[in-house]
Amino acid sequence: MKINPTSLGLAAALAAAILWSVYSVCVFSLLVAAINLSGDMAYTNFGGFEWTQFFNRFLVNLAALSFCAGLTGWLAAGFYNRLNENSDTKLP
Repeated sequence: MKINPTSLGLAAALAAAILWSVYSVCVFSLLVAAINLSGDMAYTNFGGFEWTQFFNRFLVNLAALSFCAGLTGWLAAGFYNRLNENSDTKLP
């Protein structure tokens, strides 16, 4: 059985984008709690700190993570197809 590398790469990129978006919404919604918890764990007060450029970093990280996940899926499907065509016993 052959796997379409482009489809697998796109599916991996889309899944990574969805997971990163959900994670980012959770972090953004709990931002004050996360800063306070970090300060409590370090026995200091991080109350004066603010996270800036959230949306810019979100977009850059979203693009980078999606690209890496898509490339990984594409490479994995390509390797699978290459190994499967050269072996005597076909992989499932």
